[in-house]
Amino acid sequence: MSERFAGARVVVTGGGRGIGRQVALGFAAEGADVAIIARTTSQLGAVHAELAETGGKHLAVTCDVADEAQVADAQRCVADAFGTADVLVNAAGVFTMGASADYAPAEARALLATNVLGTLQCCQSFGRPMLARGRGKIVNFASLLSFTAFPERAAYAASKAGVTQLTRVLGVEWAAAGVNVNAVAPGMIRIETPHPAALAEDDIIRRIPAGRRGRPQDVTGAVRFLASPDADYINGQTIVVDGGWLSYGYL
Repeated sequence: MSERFAGARVVVTGGGRGIGRQVALGFAAEGADVAIIARTTSQLGAVHAELAETGGKHLAVTCDVADEAQVADAQRCVADAFGTADVLVNAAGVFTMGASADYAPAEARALLATNVLGTLQCCQSFGRPMLARGRGKIVNFASLLSFTAFPERAAYAASKAGVTQLTRVLGVEWAAAGVNVNAVAPGMIRIETPHPAALAEDDIIRRIPAGRRGRPQDVTGAVRFLASPDADYINGQTIVVDGGWLSYGYL
């Protein structure tokens, strides 16, 4: 593994599980100092131990990204330990589903508060020092459902479409200040706790031109690309990592 991010200070929200965990470990393996943020302390312990095995500085912070005060506290904690973050990855998110006619507004508000407002608050809190310094990379997590629709996912799809638009606005607003804001949109990725599928597994695989579900490393590679100097002239974009699902015209 290269040391492409040697000495870089990377913050990963949602770093306690799933793809966020893989993102954190991937950056650490390439030499970065990594701070992981998660809502529950229980998610952080095992990942923090894994990070410790890679060397470098590592930090675990409990924070609900939907809470403005907690985000501000997390940013101060990271700054005290590492200094200004070079890279912020907003992988924190929640998923719920239900028939749109009966979906509880309170449940929708909670989902949007985490997925959209939480992403914005982290971009603001960690982005302000980047803007003041004149450089930084932010990678948000959108979704295949930012661009297409499955039944019974109204709030989730709306939240991820919101992340895509937020990424575009911040990308064009902050580009001149040297801060790149982009996103990845994972498709059907094989993770420990997958979302309920709208299709049978055989139909999902048939629908993916690559012939398989994605692996977490398929997504984490795209994240590290967007966080690298190779992506210095990319602003406000969302890279879809779906094996060709979105482009495919056949069932």
